[in-house]
Amino acid sequence: MKKTFLVLFFSIVFGLFQLYAQDDFERSLNLDVKRMNNSSYLYPFSGGMNSVQYSEVDLNLDGINDLIVFDRAGDRISPYINGGTNQTIDYTYAPEYIDSLPKFKSWVLFRDYNCDGKQDIFTYSTGGMAVYKNTSQSSLSFELITPLLTSDYNPDDATDNFINLYVSSTDIPALDDIDNDGDLDVLTFSILGTYLEYHKNYSVELFGTCDSLKFYLSNKCWGFFSENLSDNSVNFYDTCDFNVANPERIVEESVKDEKKKHSGSTLLTLDVDSNNTKDLVLGDVSFKNLTLLYNGDNTVDLTASSVVAQDVEFPANNFTTQKVDIDIFPAGYYLDVNNDGVKDLMASTNCNSGCENFKTSWLYLNNRSTNKPDFNFVSNQFLQNEMIEVGEGALPVFFDYNDDGLMDLVIGNYGRYDNLLTNNYSSFLMVYQNIGTSTTPVFKLVNEDLAGLSTMNLDLSSSSPTLGIKPTFGDLDNDGDDDMIIGDYLGNLHYFTNTAGVGNPANFVLNQVKYQGIDVGSFASPQLIDLNRDNKLDLVIGKNTGFFSYYENTGTISAPSFTKITDSLGYVSTREYGYFQGNSVPFIYDDNGEYKMIAGSLSGYLYKFDDIEGNLTGTFNRADTTFLNLDEGKNSCPTIADINNDGYLDMIIGNYAGGISYFQGREAPISVPEFKVLNDVKIYPNPFSNQINIDFGINNLENAHIEIIDVLGKSVYQQRLTTTKTAIDINYLTEGVYLLKLSNVKGSKVVKIVKQ
Repeated sequence: MKKTFLVLFFSIVFGLFQLYAQDDFERSLNLDVKRMNNSSYLYPFSGGMNSVQYSEVDLNLDGINDLIVFDRAGDRISPYINGGTNQTIDYTYAPEYIDSLPKFKSWVLFRDYNCDGKQDIFTYSTGGMAVYKNTSQSSLSFELITPLLTSDYNPDDATDNFINLYVSSTDIPALDDIDNDGDLDVLTFSILGTYLEYHKNYSVELFGTCDSLKFYLSNKCWGFFSENLSDNSVNFYDTCDFNVANPERIVEESVKDEKKKHSGSTLLTLDVDSNNTKDLVLGDVSFKNLTLLYNGDNTVDLTASSVVAQDVEFPANNFTTQKVDIDIFPAGYYLDVNNDGVKDLMASTNCNSGCENFKTSWLYLNNRSTNKPDFNFVSNQFLQNEMIEVGEGALPVFFDYNDDGLMDLVIGNYGRYDNLLTNNYSSFLMVYQNIGTSTTPVFKLVNEDLAGLSTMNLDLSSSSPTLGIKPTFGDLDNDGDDDMIIGDYLGNLHYFTNTAGVGNPANFVLNQVKYQGIDVGSFASPQLIDLNRDNKLDLVIGKNTGFFSYYENTGTISAPSFTKITDSLGYVSTREYGYFQGNSVPFIYDDNGEYKMIAGSLSGYLYKFDDIEGNLTGTFNRADTTFLNLDEGKNSCPTIADINNDGYLDMIIGNYAGGISYFQGREAPISVPEFKVLNDVKIYPNPFSNQINIDFGINNLENAHIEIIDVLGKSVYQQRLTTTKTAIDINYLTEGVYLLKLSNVKGSKVVKIVKQ
């Protein structure tokens, strides 16, 4: 057994460091994209917005707070640099800061907890929230302080009762100085009920400074209100008979009146009436409005919080005529957007799917003061109206739409939300035609619903339009123009004939629904390509399982007949360890006479496969499971073509948030990584039981990444490194020997680790 392991170990290690040519891409924002009216988008490739959260932090360390937009639909980060122009909205998309930030999930709020003037990070972690301290000096950096923030849930007991301070992945907590003593407190809903917990930070009381995170559950019913079950309003003066007379202290009592398991709420604290107390803006999972709750606490030390009034049309009754109306589950955020020194109100949906995904970025400018605001509605598509945005799930494909020799861009989608439709979504193909030149492409929106697919009843089971439209193009009838096949979320294909003729803009006419009876289960992502090099177009189809189906054209060049060869082409998959689905999206291309494939995935990473040529019944080589460490958000969809005629392939990636990113091809630097390129990396303990710690030392964090591989060569854990010190919880691994691969822009290093 020992000899077998050594053979596997060394074969895997040498396999990791084989020298091979690889494509290289560099993110680019220098590509003009125009609307139908010829005006240009400011941020065409910033990647879409669905359910977004807003925070401010100084990214470039110039003393001006910039903007972080986090989209829980796909866990995408979008940084914007603030130019700081007085009384002006002055943002520039700056994706170069993404790699300096930790990887977030579900929600993130930037707050300065240690009063050093730098915004720290609070973000969801399984069972509660993690905290990162802003350690920026000459460049942006963060250090993990705790993977799970704790609170004493029974402070009257003589012993410590610190457990994880629970915040649901669905909720947005309020992180604010509730009692105005100088440190940061937490408001969050109980896991079981409709009451708000107040976790008071005792940093100032215990240590005289605000730089600690020492929380005690000081009130199980902050504000003494309870949520109504039927609408987004609250009941006042709830007796809260499981609490105590002094709401700043908790005694050990049984819970008598917790009414229901908490389903989801968002919280925002602000002072709307300038009385020095924190009022509360509440959003609920089942409703479209925000409710403002007025706090009537008039004590000096703010120990008697009590909600005394509510406004269910906030902020319509606060000097504006437009209430928040987002379908569904809105959340509010408070930050200075236009550089006038006064905080403004922003709102978006906090819902992942089945909710508004096109008009989801509401902005109200504050015309008065932070502590007595006068909100003025400005837009329900702030930033969003300056980017390519197709709703939910962008599925781009390069295609010469008008047959002029220039590559145009067709973008499908899962769907744009419309609650007036039976299935609440409208799926379509948008066409951005290249109106530039062969060396300087310029894309312009010319068609918002190619072939009228949004109203075509392709879902025969429900006599309604289908969703999740992913197109592919090729001349299937040998008449000189390219026809179209679309895959859909049901796993079916539909065939459209191009009747335009050579040299004309495509005109697609439905030829066959459920084309040739092909059904791959769900989320069919087809690509037409002559895979076996017999001069006939075959079909490779990605699907929700993460595998690839291969249908060979056993017919003729003008009358194809597709025969299924395999449902697991190359025996490769884009399904990550721990996932039940992979949502594979293939893009196979010719690299100097050899086919290679870059595939999108549910996780958002791109997979690269080679050893395809002449090996259609064998196993493809998994060349890279995190191609270039690109992660543009979940359900990635790549398309590749040389659009500027420089000899290098360019790439556009669609994502779940409904937007796209552009990467210009360039010559790949050729280097041979050494086994010990990374120096002074500390990995401990080793052997380990549940957790292993990694100290990256002084090594470069650019494109830094961790991968754990078992003795069979299977990747069992992957993570991007954004801080020098990282703790990995991998207690789910079985006992045995693994390889830990560390890599960055300089090279790679592999270390043997042992789980005991």
